Amino acid sequence: MTAALLPAETTARLTRAGAKIAVAVAGVDTDGLDALLPGLAYEVADVDTMGPAPWTRPDPPAVVIVARTPTDLRRAVTLGTALPSAPLTCVIIAEAPSWCDAPGLPLSPSLGRRLLRDLGVTRYGAKGWRVAARFSEPLPSGEVAAAVARSLGGHHLAGYALPMAGLAGPGLADWRPGDPNVAFADERGPAPDRSDVPTADLAVRATPPSGPAGLAGRATSSPEAPATSFSDGPGAAEEGWIDARVPVVDRPVDLTWARFGSPGGYRALRALEIEPDVIPPVDERSVNPRGFVKTPKQPMAEIVQRDGRWEIDLEGRTVVRVPASGGITDADVGRLRRARGLRFAWRPSHTGPIAAVRAVAGLAAAGIPLISDAPPPWAVDGLGADLAALPAGATENDLAGELRREEHSVRLRRLALGRHGTTARWRSMAARAGVPVPPPPPISVVMCTRRAELVPFALGQIARQRGVDLEVVLTLHGVPASAPEVRRAVRDFERPITVVEADASLPFGSVLNLAASRASGTFLSKWDDDDWYGPDHLADMALARAYSGAELVGAASEFFYLQQIDVTIRRDWTSETMSNHVAGGTFVVSRSAFEALGGFRPVARAVDVHFFQDLMRAGGAIYRTHGLGFVARRAARGGHTWQEPVGYFLARAKDQWRGFRPSRLMEAD
Repeated sequence: MTAALLPAETTARLTRAGAKIAVAVAGVDTDGLDALLPGLAYEVADVDTMGPAPWTRPDPPAVVIVARTPTDLRRAVTLGTALPSAPLTCVIIAEAPSWCDAPGLPLSPSLGRRLLRDLGVTRYGAKGWRVAARFSEPLPSGEVAAAVARSLGGHHLAGYALPMAGLAGPGLADWRPGDPNVAFADERGPAPDRSDVPTADLAVRATPPSGPAGLAGRATSSPEAPATSFSDGPGAAEEGWIDARVPVVDRPVDLTWARFGSPGGYRALRALEIEPDVIPPVDERSVNPRGFVKTPKQPMAEIVQRDGRWEIDLEGRTVVRVPASGGITDADVGRLRRARGLRFAWRPSHTGPIAAVRAVAGLAAAGIPLISDAPPPWAVDGLGADLAALPAGATENDLAGELRREEHSVRLRRLALGRHGTTARWRSMAARAGVPVPPPPPISVVMCTRRAELVPFALGQIARQRGVDLEVVLTLHGVPASAPEVRRAVRDFERPITVVEADASLPFGSVLNLAASRASGTFLSKWDDDDWYGPDHLADMALARAYSGAELVGAASEFFYLQQIDVTIRRDWTSETMSNHVAGGTFVVSRSAFEALGGFRPVARAVDVHFFQDLMRAGGAIYRTHGLGFVARRAARGGHTWQEPVGYFLARAKDQWRGFRPSRLMEAD
C-alpha cells in the first residue's frame, strides 16, 4: 500500500481541525501508516487482536477501516459493534479479486440511508477500492463496513443461520466472519442480553496454550453442568464461565511449532488430536469456487517454507504469502486461479498445525486443485480423513486433463465447504454442545411430464439425491395418474411425493405454476423427466446458493447425450460465475424470489428464459455452478420444449465421445 488512505481534501480538512481519527486495520501491517495518513493524528487498533472496546476516544471525527482484501474486511464487520461512530467513515480495500463486484453502500433505511450526505467510490491503487461516506450526524462505522462488505458479494443479508454466535475475548473475529450480529463477552461471561434474552446461543472463547500441546476444548453451559469433551485439555468448567444460559466452547490460540520444541513436545504432538471443530472456519461467502478457471494458462504452483511461513511460488516468483493464522483470502485465491494446481508437502507445515490445516481447508474450499504428500495424523484429524486423502491421492497426471482436474476440484470444494465452512462449523459445534438449531431448508423438486414411460426413470434420478431434505411434486401434463408406469413408480418412491394432474391444454408455464403451488419447500428445483443427474446435484445447488447468495442457482449446460447417434458431447461453458443463464432442468430458486415474480409466464415455450430475464430485471442474481453433475438427453423424437437438430450440438462441442460418457461425478453405471 503506497497511496494515501484519505482523499487529499479530506486529509487537509481533518489536519486543520487538529482532530485525532480512529483507524482499524485487518490483514494490514500498522507500520507505515504515518506515510499513508500524512499529518494526521490517529489511534489504531488491529481487528485480529482487538476486543469489543478498544478505543480511548469513542467519538472521533472520522473512522478509517483498512483491509487488505474483502475477506479481511469481513472480519472487521464481525467487530463492527466495537468500531466507533463518526460523521465520516472511509473503507479501503487494498486488493480485490477480479470477480469481486464493485463496492457500494446499501445501507438499510433504519441504519443511516437518510443521513447520507456524500458518497465517493474510487479505485485505490490498481486492484483496490476506497469508499468514503459522509453523514449529517455520527453513524456507527461498523454499519458502513457491513454495507460495503455486502455490496462486494451476492448476499443481500449479512447474517448467518442459527445459532446466534457469541465471542468471549479478543482475537476471535475469524470464527464468525462477516456477521454483524455477533455478541461479545469477556472471558468469563456473561453474554449480553437483549429484551431479557441472551444475544448468543453458543459462545466461542479463546484459551491460552496449556503445556506443550496447548489444545483446550470443552463445552459447558454453566460451572455446575457436566463438560462435554471436545478434546483433551482444561475446559470451561475449570475456567469459571459464569453464564448458565449460554454454552461456551474453548478454542486454542498460539498453537505453534515452537511450543512443541519444549520438553515433552514431541510426545504431545504425537498425542495431539486436532479435529475439524477446533480449526477456525473458512469464510465461504468470500473464499469459495467463484472465479474457477477451467483452462489454466500457468503451470503448477508450489508451497515452500520460508522464515517459518508458507509461501506459494508460481513461475519462479512468490505470489502468495500465507498469513501466520493460515487464513486464506479471496485475493490469495485470485492469484492462483490460472495455475494448473498447487503442490505442497505437510512437513514442515507453516506456523503450526492448526494454521496449516486451516490454510489447506481454505484452498480446498476455493476449489484450488491440490496435490500433497501423505498427511501426518494431526492433519488427517484436522481436515477429516476423506478430505486429507484427496490431495494425497492425486497426481500431476490427474490434473493434466481439464475434465479430471475439475472433478478433483469439485470433490475438494464439496468436502471443505461442507465441513469447514462457517455455517457448517457452527452447526457442528451447536450439535455437540446440545444447542438446537433449525434443520437446513427443504427443497421441493418440481417435475412436469407428458410421458408416463419416463416417470420411473425420473423418480429414480431424484431418489439418488443425497445430503438434502426434499419432496417431489410430480405434475402429469395430460397423463393420467392411473397409468401403470406412473402408479408403480409413485408407489415405490420412498420420499414425500405429491401427484398433480394437469389438463393437456394448459401451457407449460401454467403447469409449472400449478406444481409450485402444491410445493412446501423453501426452495423450488425444476427437474426434467429424461435427463441424468448426479447424486449430489441438489446438494451442489444448495452449496452454491449458500456461498453465492444468488436467488437462483443452476448448472452449466455442458454435457449432452445425443441418443440418435450414441454420442456424448461437452460444450465449453464458464462456470462458478454470476450469469444470465443456466441449464433449465437444473436450477433451484428461492420461494420468496419465485413468489415475488408471480411464477412462470403462462406460455408454452421458453419459460426458463423469460423467468431468468424477469428475475435479473427485478434485481435478482443468477449463479452458474459447475456442470459435471448433469447430462441432458437429446432423442430423435420430440418431447422437448427446446428443439435443435443434432448438428447444432455437434457444431458447439468442445469434446465428444462415442457412447454415454458422463463425468465421474455422475456416478453412473
